[in-house]
Amino acid sequence: MKVYCPAKINLYLRILGKRPDGFHNLETLMCPVSLFDEMTLRPAADGEVSLRLIDSDISAGEDNLVMRAARLVQQLSGSRRGVRISLRKSIPVGGGLAGGSSNAAHTLMALNAFWGCSLTMGQLDAAAATLGSDINFFLYQTPALCTGRGELVKPVSLTVKLHGLLLNPGFGVPTPWAFKAYAANPVMGEEGRLTLHSRDTDGVVSEFKLRNDLEPAVFAKYLWLAEAKAWLAAQDGVRDSMMSGSGATVFALTVSEADAVRVARAAREYFGKEIWIKPVELLV
Repeated sequence: MKVYCPAKINLYLRILGKRPDGFHNLETLMCPVSLFDEMTLRPAADGEVSLRLIDSDISAGEDNLVMRAARLVQQLSGSRRGVRISLRKSIPVGGGLAGGSSNAAHTLMALNAFWGCSLTMGQLDAAAATLGSDINFFLYQTPALCTGRGELVKPVSLTVKLHGLLLNPGFGVPTPWAFKAYAANPVMGEEGRLTLHSRDTDGVVSEFKLRNDLEPAVFAKYLWLAEAKAWLAAQDGVRDSMMSGSGATVFALTVSEADAVRVARAAREYFGKEIWIKPVELLV
């Protein structure tokens, strides 16, 4: 079985306050984009579960979210079947794009089918919430408004088709640090200039502007990210730009694929060819 695990961007991220469990309550609109990690599952006759990472130096041990998700499916289903998982990483690690969370969610769904476990969506949803805050989002495979610490998911659709590009500087921003820095100086993010509309499953349309409350805290330390966001916003054809999640990826939104490709080409000239840049489509 071959599975493609998409990245996500946050189009809106509002922090509502700290919770008793140490996390923050959020309201965030997330959208999958056309950047994928590739996962391949093969049966293992010996009943063992193993993970091999391709083009990545992150741990493939029991601490990896893919392995944790696989063990959880075994535990919930009682399956004694094995699997050999190969994972080719394309999503930058620690970039605010939730590649690890996407991998975990798709492991839950894929092994449920691969092993014939018949776990319900409710069981998968509950399992995902025990693994991490963004994992539930990827179970729904659609844009969604996420609340709580991110695990409460309400699917929506965006009323406009958008393209864009992702720009990652090659370093990550630790998520716990970003929230701690925000808590020390809780300044809300700046509203963007682009107004977007989403429609939920009841047909209710909501209006929002791009906003990320983690930007002021992160930009105060990582000045390069603020410069990159401002540069992207100033380019012809760019409707708006923002940092995704806790960073370090910033993105620009365009109406056309041609604009996204043109701005990506200009960004390589401006920031240098070593910078990671990827034109994408929002999967709405």
